[in-house]
Amino acid sequence: MAGHVYLPVGHLPPWARLSEEKEEGMRAQQQEKEAEKEGGGGGGKRRKVAADVTIDLDILDCPVCYLLLRPPIFQCTVGHTICSSCHDKLQEKCHFCSLPTVYNRCHMVEHVVESVKVACSNCNHGCTTRIAYYQKEDHEKGCPHAPCFCPETGCGFSGPTAMLLEHFSGKHKWHSPKVTYNKAFRIRIHVGSTVLVGEDGNLFLVNMTMESRGGVISVCSVQPHITGSSFRCKLTLSCAEPSFSQSMEFLMRSSNLYDGFPKDCFQFLVPKVLLRGTGTSATAMVGVTVTPQ
Repeated sequence: MAGHVYLPVGHLPPWARLSEEKEEGMRAQQQEKEAEKEGGGGGGKRRKVAADVTIDLDILDCPVCYLLLRPPIFQCTVGHTICSSCHDKLQEKCHFCSLPTVYNRCHMVEHVVESVKVACSNCNHGCTTRIAYYQKEDHEKGCPHAPCFCPETGCGFSGPTAMLLEHFSGKHKWHSPKVTYNKAFRIRIHVGSTVLVGEDGNLFLVNMTMESRGGVISVCSVQPHITGSSFRCKLTLSCAEPSFSQSMEFLMRSSNLYDGFPKDCFQFLVPKVLLRGTGTSATAMVGVTVTPQ
C-alpha cells in the first residue's frame, strides 16, 4: 500500500532541492541575457547609442591640400594620413616625415569620416537629410529644398519653390496659372509679373517693364540651382487693331532670383503704339510656349 510522507517546510529531500536550484540558475541566466540585450553589457557587441559629440572639423581635412578627406584615405608607416589625390603625387615619400614610406589604406579613419553625419544647410527649408560631412557640399549643390528668393523690391522672403509660389499668390497677388508644355498659353499684356506653373511644378516668371521704346517682356525659369538652360521659350505677340504680330524663341535663363529678376534675359519688345499709357493693352495678347530641353 502506497504511503505518503509529509515533511516540514524547509526540509525538502536532496533531489527536490537540486531541481529547485537548477530552475533558479536557469532563471538567473535568462535574466542576464535579457540585461545584456537591453544594456549592451557582457562580452558581446555593445548597443549603439546616439549621443551629441563635438569634433574639430579641421581634422577631417587632408593636411596636405586641405580638402575634405574622403575614402580612400591613406597613411604612411608612421600614421600620417593623406587623401587619395595627394597619395597619387606623394607615393614614395611622406610629406611630414620626409622619409621613404609605403602608403596603405587607413580603414579606421575612413570609418570615422563616414560616421560623422551633419545636417543639410537647407534644414530650415524642409530638408531632413543627414549626410557624411565630406558629402555635404555635393548634396547641397542639388538639394531640392534649396531656397529661391522673392524678386520684389523690399521683400526678403526665401523658401523652396512650392512655398515661393504660395508667397507670390498670397502676398503679391500675382496671377499663377498652370500651363501645359509645348502648348501656347495666352496672357494679357500688363506691367508686372505672372507666374506660370509647369506640369511638374517648375515655375516660370514672366515679367514686363515699361521703357521709352515700349514694353519689355522677359521670362526666366525659377530654379534653386543655377544650371544650364533646361527649357526653351517661344513668345508670340498678336494684335488685331492695329494688325501686328511678331515672335521670338530662345533658351530660357534659370535663376534663384537672389539678386532680383535677372538682367541678362532675352528681351521681347512690345511696341509702344500697342500699349495704353498705363502699360496695358485692350487688344494685344502674348502667347508663351514652354518646352523642356
